[in-house]
Formats: sequence, structure tokens, C-alpha cells
Amino acid sequence: MPTIAWLCLTLAALAALPAVRFAGRAWRLRATPTVLTIVTVQVAALAGVLLWAQFAPRPDLAGGGWWAIGLAAVTIPLAIGDAIQSRGAMRVVSAVLTAAMVVVTVGVGVVVLRPTLSTVTVAGQTIPLTAQNLRDGAQLTVDIPPTASRFSARPAKLFVPPGWLRHPSGTRPIVTMMMGQPGSPRLGPTVDALHSLGQQKLDDAPFILDVDQLGGSLKNPPCANSSAGQVETYLARDVPAWIRSNLPVSSNRLDWGLAGYSHGGECAAYLGAAYPAIWSKIVSVGGPDKPGEHKWRTLTLARYWHGNLAAYEKTWPAKVMAATSYAGKPMTAVFIAGMLDRYYTPQVETNAMAAEKAGWTVTFWRVPGAEHTRALVPGLASAYDQFIPQWLGSGAIVSAPGRVLCTPDQTPRDCGVKQAVAVVGTATIVDLSVLAVFLGARLVLLLVRRPRSTRDLPELG
Repeated sequence: MPTIAWLCLTLAALAALPAVRFAGRAWRLRATPTVLTIVTVQVAALAGVLLWAQFAPRPDLAGGGWWAIGLAAVTIPLAIGDAIQSRGAMRVVSAVLTAAMVVVTVGVGVVVLRPTLSTVTVAGQTIPLTAQNLRDGAQLTVDIPPTASRFSARPAKLFVPPGWLRHPSGTRPIVTMMMGQPGSPRLGPTVDALHSLGQQKLDDAPFILDVDQLGGSLKNPPCANSSAGQVETYLARDVPAWIRSNLPVSSNRLDWGLAGYSHGGECAAYLGAAYPAIWSKIVSVGGPDKPGEHKWRTLTLARYWHGNLAAYEKTWPAKVMAATSYAGKPMTAVFIAGMLDRYYTPQVETNAMAAEKAGWTVTFWRVPGAEHTRALVPGLASAYDQFIPQWLGSGAIVSAPGRVLCTPDQTPRDCGVKQAVAVVGTATIVDLSVLAVFLGARLVLLLVRRPRSTRDLPELG
């Protein structure tokens, strides 16, 4: 059982004796002042539950969170009432039990309420738990030092999924994303794609790190080590090393992915083919089949490889796939091209066919009615729609515990307030029901006994 369940059981056990003792005294109608004290304390405690749900940054507690707080709000006043009524040695026993219940209640509060207030730190940055971040996820700017490559990369962008923010425990998969040329790292298309899949898949998304493989908006280096710089070393060594050191991600290669668009799509295909020990899932949207494409082949060969065709061909994804064994290293790839994109579609098909021939599990999709640019968001959405269920099924993504009483589209605040109202309402109904039974039974006894004189009337004070 989880910690909160053990704490609640302990609290209920500690409350048993005070509750029984108080009920016995209350039955004799000699506890009016104590009853008033208990009712006052309970009303204050239940009002506190509602206020906490209103003002806590993250009030939607999964599982039995609010119910544990409701149990504490009901049992602590009973223990206080028993301590007030007790005499002699039993007062000491009752006081000790009350103190123990307070300690356990503090434990319940720490376990249950701390997540509603705590902030989350990722990559050395504190993420404020605002309603927007808890709904849409957080976007951070991070610097990845080029320790091994000395490549002059611009800052990367990191997406932290909202489901992880609400329950920041355990690890998640990681996808390294690369945009096209000209361009720079940006998360807009990725976030749009995830939003298009609905709130649940947005919650269950992996960490997504959009890195710079260009070094400048107008630069166009190959994704290999060349005269343009050690781009391959940066992407295959520096970036993974930074991820392992700074992000709570899974160490299993099956949970590591590469995604890219256009120039970045060629990079994703090449690096995935060349480094199957690091990445197992590849997404290439409109990615060329070689650095510099067909259009600039002669220029690229001369500029970056000084005419060395053999060295240049070693960077073509299809040739790397043909020369590499993927035995024991299953690869899954999604290749996307716009149906109206006549220039890049044949190149994407070349990479897809080579991947399938190399033994990869391949999906190839032509986005209807889309040219090169408009294929990006639906292409990414298609890939994540395929990968997220796989990660959920393998346990790489642990779906957040169900938000009791809430619907998936409710905001954390609406959900928390709804949970708290249900707890307060349930506690109130229980209290009123017990009071009604008690008063009804007492009235029946009074009518049956019919006291012979005023001396036989029970004391009410």
C-alpha cells in the first residue's frame, strides 16, 4: 500500500478508542460543551480543506489525498473531545492518543499536501506551477555545453509535459528534436502537434529537447563532422551526455527518440542509422536523403568534403543503414512527406525504403493536401500518436494516478475544488446522520422511560 494508506489506517486506529469513549459519554447527554467544541473544530477544519483547495497551486490530488485530509479533519476533534471529558489516568491516556493523532495528521499533511505547494526543478530551473503550466506543460531555454565537439550551438528548448509536472516522480522518455534550415530551435510545432492529440496524450508526452544543429539561422552544415564543425559529435555525444546529467529520463534506448524536420529530418535519419545504441525511435518529416540534397550535391561535396565522394557517401542515411547491423537493436521509424511536396517526397521515400530493407519497423505517410511546411505538425502528431501508447504499454510513461471525481478536461483547480467539496460534503453528511440517529434514539429512550420526577431527568450541561 502507498504511504498515505498506511498513515490513514494508523490515524483511524488511533481514533477508535477516543471515538468510542466520546460516543459513550455523549449517549448520556453529559457532553454539551464538548459537543460544541467538536462541532466548532470540525467546521473550522472542513472550511480549511475548502480554502486549501482554492489557493494551493496544484490542488488536484490523485488517489485518496483529499479523503485522507477529510479523515483527519473528522477524527482530530473527536480525540480533543475525549481528552476534555476524561478524568484521572484516562485523561493521560487520551492526551497521549491525541498527541499521537496530531503527529500522524502532520504526516498525512506532509504526504498529501506537500505536492500541492512544491515547485518542480528541471535542468536546474524552477518551474512555477501555474494553472497554464499544469494544463499545457512548461517550455524552458537551456544551454548545452559543447564539451566534446566545441560546436557553437544556440540555446536549446525543452518541453516538460504537464502530466509529469503534476506528478514529478520517476523518469520519462526523451525525444531530441531538430528544426529545418533556415531556422532555430523552437517548440511551437511540437506543442501544436501534441495539443491536437488531446489532453491525455499531452499529459503523457515525453520530454522533448529541441536542439540546434545549424549554429546559425542561415548556416547549412551537414549533420556530420566536417569542415563546418563537429556537428555529429555535438549531437551524438554532447547532447546525450547533457540529457543524462540534467533530465529525469529513462536510460533504456527504447525510450530515446530523434525527430526532425527538413534539414533536421535528414539529421534524425542519419544519426538514428549511425547510433542505434543511443536511439531506437526516429521521426523524419520532409527529411532529405543526403546532406545538401540533390540540388546542392556538387557544392556540398566540394565545400565540406573537398571532393572526397567516399567520405561524403558515408553520411547518406540509406548507405549507413545498408552498412549497419541492427541485430538486437530494434528500430522504429516514422517517415512523413507532404502529398504536394514533389521535391522532398522522393527523398523521404528513399530513406523509408532503406530503413525497411535494414529491418526497421517503418511507417510512411503522405500528408493529404500538404506541401513541405504544412506536413510538419500533422507529421509530428502522427508519430507521437504512435509512440506514446507504446511507451505507456511498456511502462516507460507511467500515467498519472486517476484524478478522483474529475473529468480529463477539468483544470487542476476545478478538479481540486470538486474533490474538496465532495470530501467536506461527505464528512458533513456523516456527521449529521450520526447526530440524527443519536438524537432519535435518545428521544425514543426518553419517551419509553418517562421519568417519575424531575430528579430523574438527564443533565444537559
